[in-house]
Amino acid sequence: MTIRDPIYEHFINGFEQAVSARNGTERRIGSELKFPLVNRDGAAASLKTIDALWEYLQKRGSQPVEDAMTRKVVGAKKSGEQNDTVASCETGFCKSEFSLAHVANLFDLDRSVRALRETLRPFSETHRVRFLGYGIQPLTPPSKRLLMKKGRTSVWDKVFGANRVLPPEDGDDVNLFTINAASHVHVSVSKEEAIPAVNVLNGFAGAQIALTAHSNIWKGRIDPQYKCVAEKFWNWWMPDAKRVGIPEKPFEDLEDYVRTIARFRPVYVKRVGKPIVLTRYRTFEEYYQSGRAVGLDPDGREISLVPQKTDIDVHSTCYWYNARLSRYYTVENRVNDQQPPDDLICIAALTLGLVSALPEAKEELARYDWEKLRAAREAACRDALKGRVDGIHLANLAERMLTLARLGLRRRGLGEECFLKPLEERLRKQTCPADNAARLFERGGIDALMTDRRL
Repeated sequence: MTIRDPIYEHFINGFEQAVSARNGTERRIGSELKFPLVNRDGAAASLKTIDALWEYLQKRGSQPVEDAMTRKVVGAKKSGEQNDTVASCETGFCKSEFSLAHVANLFDLDRSVRALRETLRPFSETHRVRFLGYGIQPLTPPSKRLLMKKGRTSVWDKVFGANRVLPPEDGDDVNLFTINAASHVHVSVSKEEAIPAVNVLNGFAGAQIALTAHSNIWKGRIDPQYKCVAEKFWNWWMPDAKRVGIPEKPFEDLEDYVRTIARFRPVYVKRVGKPIVLTRYRTFEEYYQSGRAVGLDPDGREISLVPQKTDIDVHSTCYWYNARLSRYYTVENRVNDQQPPDDLICIAALTLGLVSALPEAKEELARYDWEKLRAAREAACRDALKGRVDGIHLANLAERMLTLARLGLRRRGLGEECFLKPLEERLRKQTCPADNAARLFERGGIDALMTDRRL
């Protein structure tokens, strides 16, 4: 693959435009905060409630976001300094998501999170619901009945349909994702930093889970195997796929990354805002180089279309590494469960710190076999900080990771390392949020968990 390859060239141009749009070399940070939205009894809130949320946010100055296929309001947005803060739902309508406008430092991000909590409080009180700082719906099981009907959610069963986990009456396994709630972080990077950042964040995925696992209570009980159930959904959905979790190997460079994702099977593209499902092509590269392609519109009719550059950006949302390059040409860290209400900044602090210490973090990970790091992800989902894999003790790896993150934040010279304290305290106590959630549940059931984890 060379600069003349149109897919690779699109990535190169995307990074150049993203860097030029920033204020000099200033690094930007953004959080995608997903929260289970529940009634007072812990059951998933209704679609009527989420529709009321969009109306509430519009009254407070946000603009409606409309789905191009259904023509229904599916969110709200408000302008930030360089991009928008967007409220939406992901796969399930009972899983609220707030993508905060990117900012220049963690103190500004903390202010954004505090403002969000203040904004949501009156809505919670009026509608008798709670937004939970927790990684999964604690009571209501996954089901097609929770699916947020919009363009993007209409394609998955057509391409990746399966019932390995869910019974057919609850829909395809993609409906697992109606109930998980994560904390994703975007950090702006240069073209040269991009692949080292992806490799570092993927390589430390197990260590991150060990500190942040927080989805062990679901369907009204404590899971007997996993402290981080939500991360397991990806493997249960795609047990044989190479497009989820940690990549099979670290990427050599941007060309290697683009080559890898171009060989994934395409899922869909958009035309006039509506999804066109692609079922004829073995790889995205094959589709993109076809000149003229064939896809299925929302009614299942075959249509002819010409591949476009924007299709590459859509394809970049259709593989789910723990860390990946986003369609906005940021590095996106996607592996962590949502955290307890007072710890919502710690994932951003960890991510920003590691990206700010890339040379040292890269050197640290070079000491480990990549396959063992991949296995550490599974061990962390089960046992968090007590996990071990062939000589790798997750607690020790997490300690090294936090040392590097603190180094990176100190290097920025802003005092942001204070936001790592929740993670450092967990390491000191050898515990993760799932351990505390289990104790709450054993002592007081769903009510105790709801009270402690409400925003």
